[in-house]
Amino acid sequence: MKNTLEAPSSERGAVLVHVALAMIALMSFSTFVVDYGVLWTARRQAQNAADAGALAGAVALAFDNPSDFSNTGPAKTSAYQMLMSHPIWGQQPVVNITTDITFPPCPDDATTTCVRVDVYRNTAHGNALPMIFGQLVGLNTQNVRAMAMAKVAMATATDCLKPWGVVDKWDEYVPTTQPWTDTAVFEKYITNGPNKGTPDPLLTPPDNYIPPTTSSPGTGFHPFNPDKSYTTDYGRQIRLTVGDKTDFQFASGWFAPLALFDSTGGNDYKNNIKGCVGTTYEIGQDIPVDTEPGLKVGPTEQAVNSDVDSIVNRDPTAVWDTTLNPPYGGIANSAFGVSPRIVLVPLVNPDQMAEVNKGGRTTVTISNIMGFFVEGYNTSTKTVVGRLVTTAGQMKIGTSPPIGGTSSFLQAIVLIR
Repeated sequence: MKNTLEAPSSERGAVLVHVALAMIALMSFSTFVVDYGVLWTARRQAQNAADAGALAGAVALAFDNPSDFSNTGPAKTSAYQMLMSHPIWGQQPVVNITTDITFPPCPDDATTTCVRVDVYRNTAHGNALPMIFGQLVGLNTQNVRAMAMAKVAMATATDCLKPWGVVDKWDEYVPTTQPWTDTAVFEKYITNGPNKGTPDPLLTPPDNYIPPTTSSPGTGFHPFNPDKSYTTDYGRQIRLTVGDKTDFQFASGWFAPLALFDSTGGNDYKNNIKGCVGTTYEIGQDIPVDTEPGLKVGPTEQAVNSDVDSIVNRDPTAVWDTTLNPPYGGIANSAFGVSPRIVLVPLVNPDQMAEVNKGGRTTVTISNIMGFFVEGYNTSTKTVVGRLVTTAGQMKIGTSPPIGGTSSFLQAIVLIR
């Protein structure tokens, strides 16, 4: 009797056909999943490399040299080194430092210089990505590229302001018209007698202060020329000296202690020098002057120099090296990428400080915020010695900056695309 369960001879081998068709479908899916996955993983890695390279180049423009666009300059070399440290699917990208790291105008404002980085893993550059399952259908390689642009933007705020209201630089007319020096004294007011604190009519013209604006640095300290090269203020040594509340002649570096946030007393003042108060202060903002008695010389010295956690002791090996970045100098031997001895110090209008000392006001306006590398503390002269530098700050999105780019010591690194 014939076995009724036996498959007809015409149906034999049908499973093999289904398996073969399924294998083709599975290989197609594998090609899609594996090779397409390689493509998008490599694309993400390429973008990471481009972003990191552009940001590194912008950091070098901000804090090393803002005008050196050469192949051996810090911007290109920093960007290139960062790119080489970011492999794409296990292989370093091929980057031509001349043509793949460039400095076009930024697309968001058409005036600022951007750092543009182009990254490739493709056939044209001889480093195309492999295909694994795609070779089964004749596809051997696939290509990726990425581009990123970053720029140095002006920052106008910080949450780590130091409680020192330092009088800004002025035009020197007394005793004669001459360039400002670090021995200059702001002379405009009567210093004794019943008219103390009022403008002295015998000084014609008196010393004059003009605060920075969006179109001009005024008379104040500023780090950049219009072409973004450094001015002589960059690297300038300043000796900060706490001033008396009865002063109406302000020497270079004269400062008044400020009452940040809700601080009271010498201990709060000292802690605000050592650390960050955490409240954001910005250029153009009014800030209270400390009206408590005493000059707080002791807390200043302790916070800057002698306490175990003082500014100097946080990075004790860092020094200012005048041979770096000639002729301006730079920070050497720091244990940090950015030395914690760089602090942010408000610059204030000496005319407003005279009004405070006269009793006509209790606050001063932050004219500018300078980066200040603390070299040390001179115990004999009771001065904080340091250098003017650029440093990182915060951008206030949605508000118009009160100063222009040549005045800003605070820099923000922004990824444009």
